[in-house]
Amino acid sequence: MRKIKIGYWPLSQDFSSPGDRRRVVFWAQARGHEIVTDLNQKVDVVIASEKSDFNSANIAKTNTPVIFDLVDAYLSPTNLREDLSRGIAHCLSGQISGRVKSFSANVRDFCLSADAVICSSVEQEKIIRQYNSNTHIILDSHDELPFNVAKYSSITAGQDSRILWEGQPATIRGVRQISTALYNISKTHSLQFDFVTDEKYFQFLGKYIQRNTSALLKKDLYGIFEKVNISSWTLNNLVDSARRSSIAMIPIDLSVPIQNLKPENRLLIMWRLGLPCLTSASPAYLRVANQAGTLGVSEDSDSWESNFELFLNDPRVALAEIERGQTYISENHTKSILLKKWDRAVESVLG
Repeated sequence: MRKIKIGYWPLSQDFSSPGDRRRVVFWAQARGHEIVTDLNQKVDVVIASEKSDFNSANIAKTNTPVIFDLVDAYLSPTNLREDLSRGIAHCLSGQISGRVKSFSANVRDFCLSADAVICSSVEQEKIIRQYNSNTHIILDSHDELPFNVAKYSSITAGQDSRILWEGQPATIRGVRQISTALYNISKTHSLQFDFVTDEKYFQFLGKYIQRNTSALLKKDLYGIFEKVNISSWTLNNLVDSARRSSIAMIPIDLSVPIQNLKPENRLLIMWRLGLPCLTSASPAYLRVANQAGTLGVSEDSDSWESNFELFLNDPRVALAEIERGQTYISENHTKSILLKKWDRAVESVLG
């Protein structure tokens, strides 16, 4: 592909958001393409994020091909009231112009009008293809994180253990689903729980009603909160915490569609960092676990507890879990594979 100029509507103006730097920015920098955020400039293609004004004249009234990078399951809202409220809020804040409608309707209509849509998982693609046949599945790049080879000596039964959770506060309340399991294993093992996340967050639209993450965890993990350590999300903090930890966990509230349809990025990150990882039985995690031959998917509180016990008590099982996960990454999620997927997606609209 020739070098092109990309008009990009980012998630963050400085490209610091993972949804920017691990996706479009990763590809453009690797291929030597130019990114501009001034959409009044002449560009070869426009790539729009979920924070775009879908009705902007820069997008709607141009012959420039448009790609929608839709990384979350906004076509599957939790309920009609929340969906409409989100749409109204986006309109009142000035993010989306035009008439007021639910946020999922805005997303649906933009999928219909875009020349291509990029999503993050097989499960999301099945929904999006109802509105756009030129749909491409591309996960995040994790190249900013080290590929840590697991060492048997780092997983030793009977010693103090740390369990790692990482991510944004929007997904942290999944720990409520396994609070009983965490409490029970903390009675039979000497444990610490490390949370690498934002210490404060906005409850609505990423800009309204600020809350403390520690208050959420104190409420949801009241029985073991004294064992909880919170550190702000930075690459260094995540890598350091992973090196100290024995297991990672990704519990999800599967009753929330946008959580249930999350892709497998966080699981791949934990394997990359050299940790066995327990997850909820979301479609993406079940699919990847079946393909990789791993054991870490937990269906209910009892299976969470038994899987924690298995990994904590048998280092050989934990080590095999990491090795299978890292083999899966090497075969399915390399930099070369991701770059070629981005090439194909963009080439599909350039003719």
